[in-house]
Amino acid sequence: MEHEKYFQYFDRAVLNYYRANSHAYHLIEDDMGGEIRISDNWDENLSEEHPYIEFKFAFRKLENNFVCIAAFMPSFKDKISEKDHAKWIAFYIKNPSFHKVNKGFERWTKRYLDGSWDVMDGPKIGIQRELKLINSITETKLNHKLFKQDEYRLVNYPAAENSEEYTKSILELYRLVIDGIEKNCLIKIAKEQNITLKDEGKRLNSFKEIIPSNLQSEIYTPFHKINRKRMPIHGIPSKGITPYAAFETFNSDLEDIFSALKELKNLFEIVFDLDSESCLQRLESLSIFPKFDKPPRPEFKLEEALKMKGKTIESIEFGETKFHKDVHAGEGINIYFTDGTAVSLQIGSNAYNIASKYNEINPPDIHTDIMLFWAEKLRKKNEKK
Repeated sequence: MEHEKYFQYFDRAVLNYYRANSHAYHLIEDDMGGEIRISDNWDENLSEEHPYIEFKFAFRKLENNFVCIAAFMPSFKDKISEKDHAKWIAFYIKNPSFHKVNKGFERWTKRYLDGSWDVMDGPKIGIQRELKLINSITETKLNHKLFKQDEYRLVNYPAAENSEEYTKSILELYRLVIDGIEKNCLIKIAKEQNITLKDEGKRLNSFKEIIPSNLQSEIYTPFHKINRKRMPIHGIPSKGITPYAAFETFNSDLEDIFSALKELKNLFEIVFDLDSESCLQRLESLSIFPKFDKPPRPEFKLEEALKMKGKTIESIEFGETKFHKDVHAGEGINIYFTDGTAVSLQIGSNAYNIASKYNEINPPDIHTDIMLFWAEKLRKKNEKK
């Protein structure tokens, strides 16, 4: 392999430290590798105990079907502190033997070393994306998300290759995709399709009932399998903790759920005749629109604005306003309608009052802008952009 000499290998257990300190670090994983970086809560006060880090790593399958970390050493040395370096050395694997098939590792090197961005993300990142798209459809149509969370940081690959770590990962996946299903949204979906649910309190049964029989093997069955695997996770394991190909088995579970979510998204796009991408784009755009909790001051301005309802725009003027020594610098919009009326949108301020109070400030020193944020229209299932 072309890049082989640049890699060193480590036991995945080294990641436990970053998982345990999730207040300081954010661990992102997928089937081909992952990244450790500081969390949103990290600040300089944490730097001594939890040094800054921003480091990508690959996963590689060993000959025994277990998976280890492959660290690209040129970036490894630059991206982690001496304190972290000492932690990693304790998990160093000397002279590992690798499996003949290493598709995830090949994808990682193709993307990050060969610069090919045609490499697709794996199932874990794909699940997050599909959950967002599904939630965007149900929120748009029913004003309710189907899943409580579309990004759940506790769903991670097993920390070690044994049965106990596998069950921990299954439990978190169960919490995301089964415990995370909103019963009220299932009820709304059922009503929308004129389906009578047998028992609204049974979440997974209701989920099955809203899925057409011809799609249940693709959509419901993977969820049911996760539920079956979750059920025995109580008490002490009868066989104790045993060696187990936890990473590869869990990745297969993720792939099944990813495929099921894609089919569920496609089903909802057809049922509700909505394009999921346009739903997500619109919701993300609307999220930055200002929220109003009080009327304008003075309130008569609302009536002035409402005069624009139903009018057709003929032309628009938009630019910086002319200089005036007693007015802040800024922009304005003039809108002309086909019925002969026109409206001017300008930004007011107390710049003159401030300048009068503080002699060192001139009104034109204060500058305002008009920012335009569009929320795109919703598209039907097969409608082109």
